[in-house]
Amino acid sequence: RQRQMCIRDSSNIVLINFADPQKIEDIRADRRLSKIKFIYGDYSDETVLMRANIKKAKTVLILADQTNPSATVHEIDSRTVMAVMTIESLTKEIYTCAELLDPKFERYLKLAYCDEIILSRAYSRILLANAAAASGISQVIHKLIEVESDTPIKVMEFPHKFIGKTFKELNEYYKSHSDYILIGLLENTGNI
Repeated sequence: RQRQMCIRDSSNIVLINFADPQKIEDIRADRRLSKIKFIYGDYSDETVLMRANIKKAKTVLILADQTNPSATVHEIDSRTVMAVMTIESLTKEIYTCAELLDPKFERYLKLAYCDEIILSRAYSRILLANAAAASGISQVIHKLIEVESDTPIKVMEFPHKFIGKTFKELNEYYKSHSDYILIGLLENTGNI
């Protein structure tokens, strides 16, 4: 349900990039995405971000810009870091999620107070290695993170009475009170 709500309310989505306007119209052709706003420009430019009303945004997702065929991984990730630094300087309350190609840049995003870092190439390599070992883990991961999956991984708050308790106690609670399987606890994450 939550996934459908997010897609249904595409008027809250703003895309900033140098995409061909026809590509944006192709995206808007999907009824669920018809209200997406598009700003042509550099997503790391303060003026462009202000036109996108960045100060009112709750979340920003910065994808590694691989549209320039002559750009190196170093240049791509440097632009991502620069964008996070610019956004965080404009508004501290925003939740930032950024994609990196090279894990060496992760420390710079952490210094820039990026809330979530996606190491897309590293994740792809791990999945490929597991697939080569014929473990079947890639199918499991795909099922868990697929948007349209019936069994997605969910992040949710747990009852406050379990603060200070063990993982085992919380796991037993979920086993007896719901259909959920507890796979881990996230600490100090999310848009606080």
